Amino acid sequence: MIRTIIVGCDLSAPSDLAIDRAIGIALLHGAKLVLAHAQADDAPIEDVNNAMLAHISQVSAAVRAVSADKLAAKLAEVQALGVTCEIELRLGPPGEVLAELAAELPAELIVVGTHGSTGISRFLLGSVAAETVRHAPCNVLVCRGPGTRTAFARPVVAMDFSPAASRALNHTVDLTLPNATIEVVHAWQLPAGSWGASFLGLQSHFPWNIVRDAVLSGVQAQVDKLKTQHTRLTRPFHVELVQGPPASVITAVAERGGHDLIVVGTHGHRGFRRLLLGSVADGVIRHAPCSVLVVHGEHAGDTANFPRANL
Repeated sequence: MIRTIIVGCDLSAPSDLAIDRAIGIALLHGAKLVLAHAQADDAPIEDVNNAMLAHISQVSAAVRAVSADKLAAKLAEVQALGVTCEIELRLGPPGEVLAELAAELPAELIVVGTHGSTGISRFLLGSVAAETVRHAPCNVLVCRGPGTRTAFARPVVAMDFSPAASRALNHTVDLTLPNATIEVVHAWQLPAGSWGASFLGLQSHFPWNIVRDAVLSGVQAQVDKLKTQHTRLTRPFHVELVQGPPASVITAVAERGGHDLIVVGTHGHRGFRRLLLGSVADGVIRHAPCSVLVVHGEHAGDTANFPRANL
C-alpha cells in the first residue's frame, strides 16, 4: 500500500512529467504527494570579498523567492485535482535530500524525472535520478515518456527468479491500472564457458541442443514455481523467455512492445546497492525507452544520515 509519495520537483519539464505520473498513482491509492525542492546550501566561499558575498546572497534569495512562488502554483494545481499535497523545501544535493526525506516521513515511493529521454541523452542518466536510486530507502520511479496523470497500463518486469525479482513483480501492481496485464521477461543464456567450443573450433561437436534444452527445462521449472507463488496477484501476468543479456533483452522487449513501465529489483542494503547498480538495473535505467521502477530489497531502508536544513 502506498500512502506517501515524494516527487523531486526542480520546476523543469522532466519534473513536471514526474508530478503528472505521481498524481495518477496517488489517485489510485488515495496517497499524499510531497513536492520536494532542494536548493544548494550557501556554503562559505574562499577568496571572495564581502561585496561579492552579499551579491551572491541576494541572488540566491531572489531565486528562492521565485521558486517558492512557482512551487505554490504547482501545489494549488495538484490540490485542485483532489490530491492531498504539501511542499518540502530543503538545502542540499537533491538526490541525498530526497532519500533522507523518504526515510524521515517515511515514504513508500520516490518519483523523479530524468533529462535523458532519447538517443545518447537517454544513456546520460541525470545525476539526481542516479543518486536517488542509490541512496533511497524505498522504491524509486524514474519517469520517461509522455506526461500523463494515470497509473501505468503496459508494465514489463525483469525476472531472474530471485527474491528481489519476485518483490518487483508484487510491487508492479502498486503502479498499474486495475485492467493492466503484466509481462514478465526472463533473459536466459547458455552456461558460461560454452562459448569456448566455438573459440576452439569444436562447435560441430558441441551438444548445443542438449545444453539448450537442459537450460530451458530448468527455466520452465522456475516459471512454474513463480506462477504457483503468485496465484493471488491482483493483475494477470504471462512469462516470456528471451535469450540474451538481461539489460539488453528487457529494454528491447519494452521498445518492441510499446511498454510504458519497466520494473527491476535490486538486492540488499543501500551501501551494497552502489555496486549492484552498475550492472542490470543500471543498464536498464540508462537505456530504457520508458519509465523504470526500481524496487529495492526488503532490508533497504537504511539511508545515510546527511546533515540537512529546511529552507
